[in-house]
Amino acid sequence: MAKLEQLSELLVSEISQFEKTVQRLEKIQQEKIGLDSEAFEKQLLEHQEKMKKDLSQYATEMKELGGKLEEAKAYPIWVLIVFGVSIVLNAVLIVMVFRDFAG
Repeated sequence: MAKLEQLSELLVSEISQFEKTVQRLEKIQQEKIGLDSEAFEKQLLEHQEKMKKDLSQYATEMKELGGKLEEAKAYPIWVLIVFGVSIVLNAVLIVMVFRDFAG
C-alpha cells in the first residue's frame, strides 16, 4: 500500500509539472513573438548595391590602368644594355683623349 501511495504522489507531482509547462507554452503562444526581417533585408540590399557599385568602379579603374600601361614607354633590355655600353665606351674615349692632351 505504501508503494501505491508513493507512486500516486509521484504521478500527481509529474502531472502538476506538466500542467505548469503547458500553461507556460500557452502564454508564449499568446504573445505571438514574430520575426521582422524587413530591416535586415533592406540592409542586405543596400550592401549588395554598394558591392555592385564598387565592383563596377574597380573594373573601370583596371581598364584605365591597362590603357595607361599600354601607352607607357617601356624599353627592351637589349636597348638598355647598348645604351649602358655606349656610355662606358664614351667615358673610356674621353679619358683617353684627355690623357693624350695632358701627356
